[in-house]
Amino acid sequence: APVTEGDSGTKPVSFEVTLSTPSAFTVTVDYETRDNSATAGQDYIAASDTLTFTPGMTRTTVTVQIKGDTVDEPDEVFYLRLSNAQNAGISDNEGIAYITDDDGLPTLSLYPPLSQDEGDSGTYTVAFNVQLSPASGQVVTVDYTVDGTAKAGEDYTVASSSGTLTFNPGETSKSITITVIGDLDVEPDETLTVTLSNPVNANLDTAPSASFTILNDDGAAPKLVIGDATVTEGDSGTVNAVFTVTLSPASSQVVTVDYATADGTAKAGQDYTATSGTLTFNAGQTQKTITVPVLGDTASEGDETFTVTLSNPTNAAVADAYGVGTIRDDDFAVYLPFVKR
Repeated sequence: APVTEGDSGTKPVSFEVTLSTPSAFTVTVDYETRDNSATAGQDYIAASDTLTFTPGMTRTTVTVQIKGDTVDEPDEVFYLRLSNAQNAGISDNEGIAYITDDDGLPTLSLYPPLSQDEGDSGTYTVAFNVQLSPASGQVVTVDYTVDGTAKAGEDYTVASSSGTLTFNPGETSKSITITVIGDLDVEPDETLTVTLSNPVNANLDTAPSASFTILNDDGAAPKLVIGDATVTEGDSGTVNAVFTVTLSPASSQVVTVDYATADGTAKAGQDYTATSGTLTFNAGQTQKTITVPVLGDTASEGDETFTVTLSNPTNAAVADAYGVGTIRDDDFAVYLPFVKR
C-alpha cells in the first residue's frame, strides 16, 4: 500500500484483504499495525480490530490514517499483520505501507556575531550560530573551516580550525565558539571567517561564509611608504637603484611587507634585473631599503622607468604602494653631416 505523506492532517492508506474462495461459514481474522521505520503516533495512527467475512464474501479493506508533516525524512514503512484466523488459513499475514516523504531538504544558515573591540588583555568568546530550518527527521551534517586575517594562537583560539557539525533529528541550532585574545598592539582590524561546506541531508543558504571583525582599539596602524629612485644608467655593468621604505610610527610588533618590480618603459632583463622579496621591520625599526640592479649599455634610448610595488602588509597598512625607478640615459646619438658630392 503506497501513500504520499502530505504536509498536515491525515490521509488514508488502504490494505486489501482477500479470501481465496467464498466460504459457507463466517470467517474472522484479527489485524494490527506494527512499526518499522515509521512510528505509530508520529507517522501514522495505530489500528487493530477484527475483520469478518460473512458467507460468500471474498474481499474487504483495512484503512489506516497517515499523519502529514513538513519534516524532511527518509521514506518510511510500517506493517499490517493478520493473526488468529477462524474458519480459514492465512497464506500471507503481512502487508507493507510505503510512506513517501514529500518534504524538501531543510536549509543551513550561518549567523556571525557583531564586530567587537579587541580589548587590551584577557579573552572573550564569540559564537557563530548555525541554524537548520525546518527541523529534519534525518541526521544532518555540515563541514566548517575557520580562517581570516586574524592569526590563530595570536589573535584567537578555537578548538579546531575545521570540523563537522552534526544535527540529530529534531535539532535546529549549533554553534562554533571562538576565543578572542586582547593585546596592546597597534594593528589593523582583523577578521574571523567561518565557511560551511559539504552538507548532508540539507542545503546551504546562499551565503555559506560569514565574518566577525576584531576591531583594533590600540590606535591607528603604522603606515608604510616607498620612495622613488633615480640612477644614471652607465655604459656597462650594473648600478643600483635604491628605494627607501619608511614605517611611521615605529611599531612594537614585527611588520612585514612584500615587494616586486614591474616593467614600465624599462624592461626587466634588458634595462634592469627583476627583483622581489619581503621586507621585515623588527620592533622599533622604521626604515628599510630595496635594491634593484640597473643594467648599463651604450644604446641611445632616452630615460626609462619601472616600478616597485608594496603588497600584503602584516601589522601595518600601505599608504604609498608604488615607487618609481627612473633610469637616466647617458648615451648620445652621433649624427654625421650629409655632404653633397
